[in-house]
Amino acid sequence: MKILVLHPDFEDPGGVSAYYKKLESRYTFPVDHFVTGKRPLEKGDIAKITRLIKDYWNFLTKIKKDNYDVIHVNPSLDPRSFFRDGMFLLLARMHKKKTVVFFHGWQETFARKIQNNGMWRFKYLYGKVDAFIVLAEEFKKTLESWGCPQPVIREVIVIDDDILKEFDIHQAIEKRIRSEKWRILFLSRILREKGIYETIEAVSILGKKYPQIELIIAGDGEELENIKTYVHKNSISNVIFAGYVVGEEKCRLLEGSHILCFPTYYSEGFPNTIVESMAFGIPVVTRPVGGIADFFKNGEHGFTTTSKEPGDFANSMEKLFLDVELYRKISMCNYRYAIENFLASQAASRLGKIYKSVLEK
Repeated sequence: MKILVLHPDFEDPGGVSAYYKKLESRYTFPVDHFVTGKRPLEKGDIAKITRLIKDYWNFLTKIKKDNYDVIHVNPSLDPRSFFRDGMFLLLARMHKKKTVVFFHGWQETFARKIQNNGMWRFKYLYGKVDAFIVLAEEFKKTLESWGCPQPVIREVIVIDDDILKEFDIHQAIEKRIRSEKWRILFLSRILREKGIYETIEAVSILGKKYPQIELIIAGDGEELENIKTYVHKNSISNVIFAGYVVGEEKCRLLEGSHILCFPTYYSEGFPNTIVESMAFGIPVVTRPVGGIADFFKNGEHGFTTTSKEPGDFANSMEKLFLDVELYRKISMCNYRYAIENFLASQAASRLGKIYKSVLEK
């Protein structure tokens, strides 16, 4: 069994490249990689078009030269990725290759366009795929409602097994509880729809009652400068901007944070920030969108609400701040759940079973 996986450059900061980087050393079968999408330092439409043509040509050359059993494509359900990766599927089908599609992102507005007047495009580009993988039950139900006869498998985002080898959850919990500062973490791309303003307002409410509470904002994105201006204009003093963090710096940040606040109303698949936080035993306060709704249990993994009101998120975080035993219980629950479900080695094994099932059809 030989697999070719198409994904963005490993230098890309996005979730898809991070996912396959974590899996790279975990496969027990031959897997080759083919890079698609925007490259580092790429600028301008001409460079984009030239690169896209080269990608299709190099892909054709590669699948002609090497005898791959399965071609695994990783689009998002958005216009750009949908059509770009759909062409790779057509080329694979022309050469009679088995194909697997893993939808990592899911844009609801585009899904509605397909539903209303674009179903023929979906059937033409994706109708002959051998199996789909999605990150949320609602995405699975949508594909099934579109009449897709293929298997639709739900997957999760993962964390690298090695990151947790030296991590002592009991020591981390007790250290957090004894800490003079209580650190609320917002770790994500800085977009309005990720709930960054709601998080700041919630922590501002808490800070007026409990001066030891502070907010750490880690990440970058299009809303970052506006957020800094907002914090300054409103004289919110308990906010720290950590910037974009990776590697050991991110691990230290996760190990020392008390709560993840992530009141997202974005079109989420399965947010990486929740997986990473739970793996480090951090209780989560969030909203039940995308794949979060499929597993997250209110009161067990933290707290979830359909509300967008900052006061509601503040109330949930206050419960964790005031109740030490509740904090310990949820921290341990999250850590155990993560190591049972979110490890890269487990995901690699599950993918292997999917590929085998496709080949046995």
